[in-house]
Amino acid sequence: MPPALVAEMQAAIDRQGDFEAVRRPATPPPTGPPTVSTAATTTTATTTGGRATTLRIISTNDFHGGLEARQDGTSGRRGGAGQLAGVIRRLQSECTASCTSVLVDGGDLFQGTPASNLAFGRPVIALYNALGYAAAAVGNHDFDWSQDTLRARMRDAKFSMLAANITDAAGKAVPWIRPDTMVERGGVKIGIIGLALLATPVTTMPSNVATLRFVPGGPIVAERARQLRARGADLVIVIAHASFDCTESCRGELADVAQQAGGTVDAFVGGHSHNEASAMIGGVPLMRARSSGRAVAVVDLPMNRAERASVMPRVVYVQSDSVTPEAGIVRLVDAAVAPVRELVAKPIATNAVELRRAGPQHALGNLIADAQRAAGGTDVGVMNNGGIRATLAAGPVTFGALYEVQPFGNMLMRLTATGAALKAYLERIVRGPQPNAHVSGVVLRYDPERPPGDRIVELTVGGKPLDPNHTYTVTMSDFMATGGDGLAFAAQKGPVETGISDLDALITFVQSQPGAVIRADPIVRLAPVPK
Repeated sequence: MPPALVAEMQAAIDRQGDFEAVRRPATPPPTGPPTVSTAATTTTATTTGGRATTLRIISTNDFHGGLEARQDGTSGRRGGAGQLAGVIRRLQSECTASCTSVLVDGGDLFQGTPASNLAFGRPVIALYNALGYAAAAVGNHDFDWSQDTLRARMRDAKFSMLAANITDAAGKAVPWIRPDTMVERGGVKIGIIGLALLATPVTTMPSNVATLRFVPGGPIVAERARQLRARGADLVIVIAHASFDCTESCRGELADVAQQAGGTVDAFVGGHSHNEASAMIGGVPLMRARSSGRAVAVVDLPMNRAERASVMPRVVYVQSDSVTPEAGIVRLVDAAVAPVRELVAKPIATNAVELRRAGPQHALGNLIADAQRAAGGTDVGVMNNGGIRATLAAGPVTFGALYEVQPFGNMLMRLTATGAALKAYLERIVRGPQPNAHVSGVVLRYDPERPPGDRIVELTVGGKPLDPNHTYTVTMSDFMATGGDGLAFAAQKGPVETGISDLDALITFVQSQPGAVIRADPIVRLAPVPK
């Protein structure tokens, strides 16, 4: 990256101000909550003298620093913190008479945008404080800037960040990570249990959590729920940075917990996956919204279990251009975005066609792998799919657009290995249902019907058949080289630091293209053989 651009980045960090200037108001504004244009009427939240008989659970997940609205495929603009606030306030105001509401989050609050990342998540905490969240799960990416940074953000938070299934290396509780909390809404005492992702050690920088252990949540949830009820909880909710899928039968980490916890929990809020999902397991609702504040999940839960037969969670989309944003939240976002606005808008290149982050193999992944191989000056480049975070739109490409594609700031490493070791590594990439990485300098065909470890049927490196006895060089990120996504490479030599970040490599590569116009290779480099 040019030195001048580095200096601008540092200056943007230095300009970050106090994002706590906006606080959650003690009472609703006199004008009432913002409205959604599609709603026929707007109601104002009321309270009753007695205990509520219905709890409305409103949840978000995987916000990833999504302070600003963005195009969501062909569905128009979605998200934006001000608009998210408008939708949340409407859902709260609709909860009238004997209904009360609680706002929770399924984790991964910070990582993903310049305004959030360059302030190490501080504006997101300010936003969640202003919106009045009761609790959030600890997500894998919430560890991306070290345990110390996460602890600092926890100190800033006026809500609880929870994970009951994290221990130290000796299996003991971690003093600074709360397992659960109890809040009261409308006379209802609500116990909330948090769970972290079991795979956190390979989905954040492994060294960041080397002193921690992540254990299965099912037995922990059952015991914690019993303890919370003994302390007076009327309802118990689990907020988990864990996924589930119920398209056919229910499966996934959170579905397993729900099945193991039985009837000890009243509702589960998930995360980690970025698409919406809802289900009922054993009469208990599971729900997950979309990432980046593009939607919220909602369920109305009667206090009387006998009245829950018709309960089903739903997802409410945050259509940015149809929502009146909350003015105080807009000011908070402006304060966060202003210091980095010039940097984010810096022109870098032009993209010939939209490069979508869709499917296991795509041109955007090829582009990134090519950039890293060029930066490392190696025979092969490897890029994990999980590190590709956003689609790159056609047209002018800014620093901010490339940053959101690669926001982690991982450093590139150079390794040396024999052809036999390289082939064994590539076998690992294609051993699952789909490849979990992109490559540069390599083209291979594999047969997914063959046993894992023996699937590659054709393999070339640099256009020539792989020689098992030849020595090859490989570039990959330090995240991968140290075990991230389970993609560590047992190299003959290395890894050796290059001193180049993944984002630097991508910027340099696209600027080096003729006319600084990006024309990514669309060829599927890791392809299954035709059936």
